[in-house]
Amino acid sequence: MKETRHLESEAQAIKADEAFIAALNAGNNQVMFEVMHIPHIRISGKGVVIYNTKEELEREYLNSFASRAGETWHHTEMDWVQALHSSEDKVHLYLQWTRYDEDGSALATYPALWIMTKIHGNWGAQCRSSFAP
Repeated sequence: MKETRHLESEAQAIKADEAFIAALNAGNNQVMFEVMHIPHIRISGKGVVIYNTKEELEREYLNSFASRAGETWHHTEMDWVQALHSSEDKVHLYLQWTRYDEDGSALATYPALWIMTKIHGNWGAQCRSSFAP
């Protein structure tokens, strides 16, 4: 079967991923949660978490991120991102990001797979998988 690529979908999915990272770094929770679809699934090195409602995601995600990132986390940078598969409303992104402290020293680097979906015309992360804690 021949795979069809949807380059516009890939570009929009990558743009949503970039918006997530920028919002995370800026502490802009409203924008960050706009690019996370519900149910939202996070598969990590320690297990699976499913956020079934926007309220649950907003209440629990930031606390768990703070404990995972650590007290010295300052910002996260996307090292690279590549679309693996795409359709009109779903894109699999293979990417790698690095967390840094305030001095610019790397704290941790993780490759990940993000499944981006288009819901009601809005691109966002539906499922994220990495070996991060």
